[in-house]
Amino acid sequence: MTDERRLATWVAQDLEAHLDELAIAARAWRERRAVDRPLVTVHLVSGARHTGVVLDRIRQTVVLETAPARGELDVVVIPVVRIEALTLHAVQARAPAAPPEAASPLELKRRAKALADLLATQLGHPVAIEIGAELGVVAPLFETVRAALEHVTADELGRTALAERVHAIQLTAGTPGVALANRTLVIAGPLAPERLRAQLDALL
Repeated sequence: MTDERRLATWVAQDLEAHLDELAIAARAWRERRAVDRPLVTVHLVSGARHTGVVLDRIRQTVVLETAPARGELDVVVIPVVRIEALTLHAVQARAPAAPPEAASPLELKRRAKALADLLATQLGHPVAIEIGAELGVVAPLFETVRAALEHVTADELGRTALAERVHAIQLTAGTPGVALANRTLVIAGPLAPERLRAQLDALL
């Protein structure tokens, strides 16, 4: 990916959205779908600050690796409510990479159809899946949604709740969040897996 393309994919967002993107980038790095992670400085309301790379976001905490170049692992666990500001270093040269398995609109549509067919079998009725055009956001979002739906449909209670309330799913770029209206589940990203699961649990 060229620097120009990376620059075009980055947009300014609110703090929660940036934390979600950093968690997604960390997951891609752990799964060897990315070669590095963005360097950030987390500024706390106390005046303290920590510089490093995000390892994970677990509910309302951020796990930051503070010395990634060393041979030992040093981490600090930071409650999100204590974060006052976030510095994203070299932001023009960094962006979470789209999963290689969904690197084209056609391949993403194929995967969406396969997921729709699987959900139709599990829920007992057709489920339409609509994918937005912003590939850099919706491709990793699709993988996050697919994993979250696997979690929901893992038992009968989850399958029943999903079948009763959801007949269509829309994935799009925008203000991160989940909404349900007229049996259509609208998921806007980027969204970290933990945040998506929590919002799905609240809606279903």
